[in-house]
Amino acid sequence: MKRRGFTLIEVLIASSITTVVAGAVIGTIRAVTDTTQALDISAQAMSRVARADVRIADHANRARMILSQSALEILLWLPTEPFTSSASNTSDYDSIQANELAWYVMNTTAGTLSLVYTTNRNDQTKYSLSTNWANLRTSLTSQGALTTIAVLEGLTKDPNSSRESGFRVQDSDPCSVRRFSFDGYLRDDLGGLNVQLSGRVLNGQNHPDCQ
Repeated sequence: MKRRGFTLIEVLIASSITTVVAGAVIGTIRAVTDTTQALDISAQAMSRVARADVRIADHANRARMILSQSALEILLWLPTEPFTSSASNTSDYDSIQANELAWYVMNTTAGTLSLVYTTNRNDQTKYSLSTNWANLRTSLTSQGALTTIAVLEGLTKDPNSSRESGFRVQDSDPCSVRRFSFDGYLRDDLGGLNVQLSGRVLNGQNHPDCQ
């Protein structure tokens, strides 16, 4: 039997089916690609937050006191001398030195949480517990004496509460405060994650000026 060719209607139907199937396949591929990209962004966001958490936890574990805290910054005292019962070591251990200061500063304009410390790691300038730490940081910054390292970038306001990313201050007395916490929100294009970082000072040894 002689094979007949396709009619115009059959060709149109076949073309329509091919178009529908191709569209469905492309749509599926796009959906899978979008999902994969979203998962990748979320994974990267969680990784960034985890790295920031580890850095802050390490400093909290080594800190002796939280010298100052506000909505935009905290200051940790990280003694460089090991604690011993030796009388000759007590004076140095109880002194707050420039190279033992570690600020965590939230820049709401840049959307960045940064670690700030003295560039000269041998600077042993001593400070009293009553030092105005905010003014000291301003002064050292103007002198170019501080190094700043971004710990977490892409922070913004919480879209639900419009609250800025920052520290939640409960107590400002350095002799009694033992905890600090940070609440933030990563931009949607960076994962849109709520960020909660916190630390607890376990050292338990106050400065001699604490009553």
